[in-house]
Amino acid sequence: MPSVNDLSYTAVYEEVDDGWTQGRIVEIPGVITAAASRDEARDLLRDALREYLASFMENDPALAGSGDREQLRVKLVARGEH
Repeated sequence: MPSVNDLSYTAVYEEVDDGWTQGRIVEIPGVITAAASRDEARDLLRDALREYLASFMENDPALAGSGDREQLRVKLVARGEH
């Protein structure tokens, strides 16, 4: 059975117009959201990250039947800060 590893991302929260809170993922600049509170921004940011990552798991019909396929596994190794 494959093992599951937790992945961690860095969330940054900033106050923006009209008291709203913007949340973004540092490691993935395209994952960004805003909400009326920090808690709501955190929830929306988790959803945005989940959807972003899930989009890579969808089957692309343009690739159906093309080439020889296999599953590749990679090991993520944390590096110390510079």
